[in-house]
Amino acid sequence: MTYRDGHPVKPVGGRLALDFLNTADWASDGTAVHEKIEALADLDIWLRAVGLAEAGRPGSVEAIHRFRRDLRRLFRAETDARVSDLQAWVRAIDLGETAPLDDLTRQPVLGLVALSALSILGDPRERDRIKTCPGIDCGWMFIDETKNRRRKWCLMETCGNRAKAARHYRRVSGTTGTERS
Repeated sequence: MTYRDGHPVKPVGGRLALDFLNTADWASDGTAVHEKIEALADLDIWLRAVGLAEAGRPGSVEAIHRFRRDLRRLFRAETDARVSDLQAWVRAIDLGETAPLDDLTRQPVLGLVALSALSILGDPRERDRIKTCPGIDCGWMFIDETKNRRRKWCLMETCGNRAKAARHYRRVSGTTGTERS
């Protein structure tokens, strides 16, 4: 499945909240460098990919971007206050109409994402396994569920392969990797 611009949808975060955060590529300073959800149609594609095609969605792309930016800040915070901050933040946002609780797939998507985030940040075992891909302009977040906790890349096929190729190029060309062309 691909977004309208042809980029593939890759739910690799391991949790709904992290997959939602990964709907953009991020610079190291926290700004989105490549937006995957450019229109509500892109959100619909992502919702189908994660099995929530019936979920309620916000009325604007700006609301999605604002929600995601604020949620990413909470995940990137280096404090245990994240859970209480998230709880206060969830109470403060307007999630729109809610469906009966017996049908979770029809709940507002931002509410489901917020619940997923609360579940992750509220569990120290989950929180300690959150990692951020070090790939250039990637910044995707994921739960490292490997036994030895050594997962480094969002996907070895993309960011890991690029890093290995760059390291090989530097080794055979004799450059340090700090030069820019």
